[in-house]
Amino acid sequence: MPLHKYQFPMRDFLYLAPLQSFTDHHFRNAFQQVLGDVDRFYAPYLKMSNDGTIKSGPKIDILPANNPFETVVPQVMACNTADFLLMADYITDLGYTEINWNLGCPYPMVAKRDLGSGILDKPEKIIQIIETVLPNMNLKLGIKMRMGYESTEDILTLLPQLNAYPLTEIIVHARYGKQLYTGSCDHDRFEEIIPLCKHRLVYNGDIETVQDFQTLKKRFPTITDWMIGRGAIANPFLFEMIQENSPEFPMDWQTVFGEFLALLLDSHLQASSNDGNTLLKMKHYWEYFATGIEDGSFHYKRFKKIKTIAAYQNFISEFSEIEAE
Repeated sequence: MPLHKYQFPMRDFLYLAPLQSFTDHHFRNAFQQVLGDVDRFYAPYLKMSNDGTIKSGPKIDILPANNPFETVVPQVMACNTADFLLMADYITDLGYTEINWNLGCPYPMVAKRDLGSGILDKPEKIIQIIETVLPNMNLKLGIKMRMGYESTEDILTLLPQLNAYPLTEIIVHARYGKQLYTGSCDHDRFEEIIPLCKHRLVYNGDIETVQDFQTLKKRFPTITDWMIGRGAIANPFLFEMIQENSPEFPMDWQTVFGEFLALLLDSHLQASSNDGNTLLKMKHYWEYFATGIEDGSFHYKRFKKIKTIAAYQNFISEFSEIEAE
């Protein structure tokens, strides 16, 4: 049974974005159990290895045994139909009914191979893949994309062409690939594409506070679906705060956060016997928490002094009693 499940009226649909090495099943399950329901969790992408097999880590991540909740959507990264369908068959065999195609990953090592956002300047290739895979798989298809790779203009060509196909949704991160995560989202361009899209359009990009969400909601009043990634890792309470329309953390946030940390740690400990690696994973999360939770820098300073799992477990158990200096 969930330790805590915040109940709040759904005004908008909120999704957790897929972030490699962060939003795996360890994080998703702890989040779901302690912090309440997110409408959808998107698993980090499956990808092919050089030997023609699917990389093992993402395969394990989406196994039904690791995903007891029914709100997970697997994602794939592919630039040809053979790889796409191989991964789609694997996902189908696991019992999933929907797949998301990653056309958004911005990193150069990926993009230069026509993967992720690197394929966005080739709309004819994207359409050819869609036309081939849709009749050859038993999965619904959604797309997560950037607005382009070199600029945001690519989306103006591609988006109208996608209207011809039965897609579940189009999630748009309002940057172009070469920006990586720097610079600003192009809200003018996003506003421009809203009337061009006949599918459900989901906004993604730089929602880090309740104020960010309110500003975007006011600017894009017809958008009811929102994907949040880095902002929800930094502040796991952000979804609830948005739904409650409150910039304030819940009164019991420290206790709840401690329970979330304990579940996240325990899940990683069950999967690995290397305490050093586990603490390193926790450090990566804390680099986000430091910027998002209340008194985050204070708590992060305490965390950085921790050298053992036992010390971290003690830190977690005392978390609700910690007061910022």
